Amino acid sequence: MKTTYSIIGGMAGSSIDGLDLSHVIFKKENTGWRYQLGKCETIPYDKETYDALKGAEALSQTEKETLDHQFGEWIGEKIKVFSSDIEKIDLVGLHGHTVIHQPDNKISWQLGKGEVIAKTINLPTITEFRNEDILNGGQGAPLVPFGDFTLFVKYDACLNLGGITNISVRKNQTAWDICPCNQVLNFFANKFGHPYDHNGDLASQGELDKDFYSRISQIDYFKQPPPKSLPNNFISTNILDAADPKDGLYTYCKIISEQVANSVSKEPPGSMLITGGGAFNSFIIKTIKNELTGWDIEVPEPKVVNFKESLIFAFLALKRLRNEINVLATVTGASKDTSSGVIHLP
Repeated sequence: MKTTYSIIGGMAGSSIDGLDLSHVIFKKENTGWRYQLGKCETIPYDKETYDALKGAEALSQTEKETLDHQFGEWIGEKIKVFSSDIEKIDLVGLHGHTVIHQPDNKISWQLGKGEVIAKTINLPTITEFRNEDILNGGQGAPLVPFGDFTLFVKYDACLNLGGITNISVRKNQTAWDICPCNQVLNFFANKFGHPYDHNGDLASQGELDKDFYSRISQIDYFKQPPPKSLPNNFISTNILDAADPKDGLYTYCKIISEQVANSVSKEPPGSMLITGGGAFNSFIIKTIKNELTGWDIEVPEPKVVNFKESLIFAFLALKRLRNEINVLATVTGASKDTSSGVIHLP
C-alpha cells in the first residue's frame, strides 16, 4: 500500500453555513500518520441551496431523493473548482448534510449523493460513513473521534463547538454528542439580523433567564449516559425559545458550559483542544474555562479550528480505502469496530 496520500475532505455541517473543503497530505511514518493541511475553503450556500437544506426534513421521500442528487451535483461542481490548482488527488471523503439520523431504526441519511459527486469530479469518492456502524448496532456517530485519537494524540480531550457540541475523551476512547451549540446560538443571533453572535458580544449583554434555563436543563437527553448522538432536528423538537434573545444567548452559553463540564466531571483535569466555529466565540470560551477548573484549554490556529472536521473526513476516507478501522465501537456502542464508508468510483 502507498504511504503518502493526497485527499480532499468535505463536511456539510448541521449549522448549514457552507461546505468545508480541505486538501490534506497524509504520510504514514513509524510513529503513525502525520498530516499536512493545505488549501482550505468554506464555500457558502446560495439562497436556493440553503433554503432547500433547511427545509429538507419536511420534504417527501421523492423530494428528498431529488435534493440528494441535486446537492451531489452542487458539491461536485464546487470540488471541481476547489481542486483545479491541486496537482494530484487520490480521492475525496465527504460527509453530507444529515437529513435523517435514527440509529434505533437503522437509518442515517446524509444528502449529497456520492455516486453523483464521483462522476462529476471524476475521482473516487467515499461517503455514507455512518451506515456500517449502525448495521452493527451503533449510533453511527460521532465519527470525528477516530481522527481525534489518531491525529491529535497530545490532547486528553477534543471538544468541537459546531452546530452540535461533541467531545472525544482519550481515556477509554469514548466520545458523544453533548448538546446543540451553534444551532441554538445562531437561532438567537438571527433575531437581531446577524448570522451568528460575533465574539459572543450579544450573549455578554444578556442575563440568566431562569425559566429558559430550567426548561432546557430538564431535557432527557442531557441525563442519558453515552454512547449517544443527536439528530439535526433535536433543536426544533426540544429547544424552547427564551423571553429575550440576548438572555437566551447568555443562558444557553451557560448551559453549554455546564454540559461540557458534566461530560468530563469524572476525568482528571488534563489538556483539551477546542475547535469548531464556537471556538471563535470568546464569551463561550470564557464560560467554558470558568467551568473547567484545572483543565489546560487550547484553541489552535484558525485553519485547524475551521477545518478539523473536513480534515478528519479526509482521514476516514483514507482508512476506508485501505480497508482499515475508522469507526470505534467504544464511541458508537456498536458490536465491533468497522471500516465504514461507501466507495463510489467515477
